[in-house]
Amino acid sequence: FFKTAQLRSFSRAAESLGITQSALSQRVAKLEDELELTLLIRDPAGPMLTEAGETLLRHCQVSSSLEQEVLGQLKSSTDQFRGSIRIAGFSSVLRSVIMPSLAEFLREHSQVQCDFRSFAMDELSDVLRNAEADFIILDYRLQKKGIVEHILGPEEYVVIESVKHKVPEGLYLDHSPQDQATELFFQNQNQSQFPKNFRRSFMGDVYGILNGTELGLGRSIMSKHLLKENKKVRIVSGYKPYRRDITLNYFEQPYYSRLHQEIVRQLTKNSVSHLE
Repeated sequence: FFKTAQLRSFSRAAESLGITQSALSQRVAKLEDELELTLLIRDPAGPMLTEAGETLLRHCQVSSSLEQEVLGQLKSSTDQFRGSIRIAGFSSVLRSVIMPSLAEFLREHSQVQCDFRSFAMDELSDVLRNAEADFIILDYRLQKKGIVEHILGPEEYVVIESVKHKVPEGLYLDHSPQDQATELFFQNQNQSQFPKNFRRSFMGDVYGILNGTELGLGRSIMSKHLLKENKKVRIVSGYKPYRRDITLNYFEQPYYSRLHQEIVRQLTKNSVSHLE
């Protein structure tokens, strides 16, 4: 069940476990019969977790973390951390804040396996719920029952434009049509400051937005900490400060491994300096 829930595929889970798909399906069905619960909804797009399945999956994750920690302690008498961490976030903060905040720790503890994954903001809560990551990074307060939240620091947004090129009036660059950064920024300003003839173009990710702004393809709303030593863009003055809390989120559980606790400690201690 754990492998199927992780991979969202009976065929890939069976291959990973070295058994036939039929045998795997029978094992999961037998578990459901014993529990008298439906854990997985069989869907052509892949198995989907029920509420009971999500509860059991979180139990499996805790058990797996405990097993990794015990085995790591048995294998080594040193204070080296072992195990794996999976952190999902939006591209700008993941690369500019989260990875640098953990870099020194990860260099010192090379036995820790890292899996950093970038997602669109609106996908991240499902990534956590579906156990595709142990931690997610958001730019808002999730404030959901059963999820622990730590504020890592404020991310400040500013309007930027190209230093070299004249910018088309009213054209702003965003990640995708679902990206609300520009609209949220101007909602925080006076109504008179909302751009006239407002139009958008889409650059794929935050670094595409930054490159597009440098090339004069439009103005953009950008995290101020990403502009360090960038001489190709300038901040447009006259706007009120707009800040959003960057948060670290994970499921509340009865046991947290030493590695889990250390990751939380490192991020809550180091992230704010990279956001300034």
